[in-house]
Amino acid sequence: MTREILKDHTSHSWMALQNAVYAPDGAEQAVWTLSGQRKRPWFDHEHDPLRPPTPTHNLTRRQREDRERLKAYFHINDDL
Repeated sequence: MTREILKDHTSHSWMALQNAVYAPDGAEQAVWTLSGQRKRPWFDHEHDPLRPPTPTHNLTRRQREDRERLKAYFHINDDL
């Protein structure tokens, strides 16, 4: 049964085994096939829209100073 499921390359199971970021629908796959480009966005882990955000707490001294100057300039009184 598993062999039959994995024959369908548009299935979510096949996409999960191929380490895809998401499973596109048939229309999206058709558009990318017709465009002639090899790279598919559902296999792009660098620009994954569902990945956790990158931490921003490792700011340099200059970045902290710039942030404080901007907060003072725009009268922002939070601790972000």
